Amino acid sequence: MDRRTFLTAGGALALAACAAPPRGAIDSTQVSAPQWRAGDSWTHRRSDGYNGLPRGVLTRTVEAVDARSMRFVTRDEHGRLLGDALFESPGVQVSGTLSENGPVVGTFTPRLLQYSFPLASGKQWRQEFIRTDANGFRTYASASTRIEGWEDVGAKGKAYRALLIHRTYMLGKKDAFTDPLNREEIEWYAPELRGPARLRVYEWYTTTPGHFTHRGDYFLYALESFRVA
Repeated sequence: MDRRTFLTAGGALALAACAAPPRGAIDSTQVSAPQWRAGDSWTHRRSDGYNGLPRGVLTRTVEAVDARSMRFVTRDEHGRLLGDALFESPGVQVSGTLSENGPVVGTFTPRLLQYSFPLASGKQWRQEFIRTDANGFRTYASASTRIEGWEDVGAKGKAYRALLIHRTYMLGKKDAFTDPLNREEIEWYAPELRGPARLRVYEWYTTTPGHFTHRGDYFLYALESFRVA
């Protein structure tokens, strides 16, 4: 499929999802912040959402934890470094990579709130932030997060009770030659795993002027293994 087809149905669906009614069972259960430890790791198998082809096996590991920060490193099955994320507390991200496609990486001001603990159905937040890359280039971005309901989700032959978290990002231009990048994430956060059992990521670009859309990457992640330090 041509990933630069204009006005795709996928882009329309992603935009419509922002206003869709909540999914899952709504209840008052609250999920407290996890106690991540150095050595904890999550391995997910990634597939292409367009054609189902395999797109690698990624392992995210808690590399270090101290009183002021925690560092997560993501590598593929060949050991290549794909992401290096720094958090100042659970869910509050200082720096890292926000897309699988190219150099959407930097330090976030103010800090990016990936999770607002305690998590609960109906909780939502929106923020604007500046991403500053290694060269000092500053890019405006925004993020909206809505916590929906509980769903039972299967991963590696096991069922997990998971809270559905819906995020949408406007990430701006990743360089001077591309259109602004948008991103939608649907995460099934399983408290038992202290992380996602599954994750769906869809990206699209918006042209200026005209506000036409053309699609970017579409990935599905499914848990392969979880290791507690």
